[in-house]
Amino acid sequence: MSSEVERAREHLFEIACFLISSARGCFREPKAYGPLRLLQAFMMVADLPKYVEELKDEFIERMRDEISKNLILVLDERKFEEFISKLNVEVAREVKKRFRRGLLPS
Repeated sequence: MSSEVERAREHLFEIACFLISSARGCFREPKAYGPLRLLQAFMMVADLPKYVEELKDEFIERMRDEISKNLILVLDERKFEEFISKLNVEVAREVKKRFRRGLLPS
Protein backbone atom coordinates (compact mmCIF):
# COMPACT_ATOMS: atom_id res chain seq x y z
CA MET A 1 0.00 0.00 0.00
CA SER A 2 1.38 3.42 -0.90
CA SER A 3 2.18 5.95 1.77
CA GLU A 4 -0.28 8.30 0.05
CA VAL A 5 -3.12 5.81 0.55
CA GLU A 6 -2.04 5.19 4.14
CA ARG A 7 -2.04 8.95 4.89
CA ALA A 8 -5.49 9.27 3.29
CA ARG A 9 -6.75 6.36 5.39
CA GLU A 10 -5.41 8.00 8.58
CA HIS A 11 -7.07 11.30 7.62
CA LEU A 12 -10.35 9.48 7.05
CA PHE A 13 -9.95 7.87 10.50
CA GLU A 14 -9.42 11.34 12.03
CA ILE A 15 -12.61 12.58 10.37
CA ALA A 16 -14.56 9.58 11.68
CA CYS A 17 -13.24 10.09 15.23
CA PHE A 18 -14.00 13.80 15.08
CA LEU A 19 -17.58 13.18 13.95
CA ILE A 20 -18.26 10.58 16.63
CA SER A 21 -16.78 12.69 19.44
CA SER A 22 -18.65 15.73 18.10
CA ALA A 23 -21.94 13.86 18.24
CA ARG A 24 -21.34 13.21 21.93
CA GLY A 25 -20.28 16.78 22.59
CA CYS A 26 -23.40 18.25 21.00
CA PHE A 27 -25.54 17.10 23.94
CA ARG A 28 -23.81 19.42 26.40
CA GLU A 29 -22.15 22.14 24.36
CA PRO A 30 -23.61 25.56 23.53
CA LYS A 31 -26.08 25.59 20.63
CA ALA A 32 -23.66 27.17 18.11
CA TYR A 33 -21.09 24.39 18.61
CA GLY A 34 -23.10 21.92 16.47
CA PRO A 35 -22.91 24.08 13.34
CA LEU A 36 -19.29 24.92 14.16
CA ARG A 37 -18.38 21.25 14.39
CA LEU A 38 -20.13 20.53 11.09
CA LEU A 39 -18.11 23.25 9.38
CA GLN A 40 -14.93 21.88 10.95
CA ALA A 41 -15.84 18.43 9.61
CA PHE A 42 -16.45 19.93 6.17
CA MET A 43 -12.98 21.45 6.28
CA MET A 44 -11.48 18.06 7.13
CA VAL A 45 -13.33 16.45 4.21
CA ALA A 46 -12.23 19.32 1.95
CA ASP A 47 -8.62 18.43 2.81
CA LEU A 48 -8.94 14.96 1.25
CA PRO A 49 -7.43 16.15 -2.08
CA LYS A 50 -4.15 16.62 -0.19
CA TYR A 51 -4.05 12.83 -0.14
CA VAL A 52 -5.96 11.94 -3.31
CA GLU A 53 -5.38 14.62 -5.92
CA GLU A 54 -8.20 13.37 -8.14
CA LEU A 55 -10.69 14.62 -5.54
CA LYS A 56 -9.69 18.24 -6.10
CA ASP A 57 -12.68 20.56 -6.56
CA GLU A 58 -12.34 24.33 -6.95
CA PHE A 59 -15.72 25.07 -5.40
CA ILE A 60 -14.96 23.00 -2.32
CA GLU A 61 -11.56 24.68 -1.99
CA ARG A 62 -13.20 28.09 -2.20
CA MET A 63 -15.78 27.14 0.42
CA ARG A 64 -13.06 25.75 2.71
CA ASP A 65 -11.12 29.02 2.46
CA GLU A 66 -14.25 31.09 3.10
CA ILE A 67 -15.15 29.02 6.15
CA SER A 68 -11.61 29.15 7.48
CA LYS A 69 -11.65 32.94 7.35
CA ASN A 70 -15.02 33.21 9.08
CA LEU A 71 -15.05 30.61 11.87
CA ILE A 72 -14.47 33.42 14.37
CA LEU A 73 -18.08 34.46 13.72
CA VAL A 74 -19.13 31.68 16.08
CA LEU A 75 -18.57 34.27 18.82
CA ASP A 76 -21.58 36.21 17.50
CA GLU A 77 -24.41 33.72 17.04
CA ARG A 78 -26.48 36.00 14.76
CA LYS A 79 -23.55 36.71 12.42
CA PHE A 80 -22.55 33.05 12.46
CA GLU A 81 -26.06 31.99 11.46
CA GLU A 82 -26.10 34.62 8.68
CA PHE A 83 -22.74 33.34 7.43
CA ILE A 84 -24.02 29.76 7.32
CA SER A 85 -27.13 30.92 5.45
CA LYS A 86 -24.88 32.64 2.91
CA LEU A 87 -22.89 29.41 2.50
CA ASN A 88 -26.13 27.53 1.84
CA VAL A 89 -27.06 29.97 -0.92
CA GLU A 90 -23.64 29.46 -2.54
CA VAL A 91 -24.04 25.68 -2.33
CA ALA A 92 -27.53 25.86 -3.87
CA ARG A 93 -26.17 27.94 -6.78
CA GLU A 94 -23.36 25.45 -7.33
CA VAL A 95 -25.75 22.48 -7.24
CA LYS A 96 -27.97 24.19 -9.82
CA LYS A 97 -24.96 24.96 -12.03
CA ARG A 98 -23.65 21.38 -11.85
CA PHE A 99 -27.11 19.96 -12.48
CA ARG A 100 -27.46 22.07 -15.64
CA ARG A 101 -24.06 20.85 -16.82
CA GLY A 102 -25.16 17.24 -16.29
CA LEU A 103 -22.68 16.62 -13.48
CA LEU A 104 -25.39 15.59 -11.01
CA PRO A 105 -28.00 12.87 -11.47
CA SER A 106 -31.55 13.99 -12.17
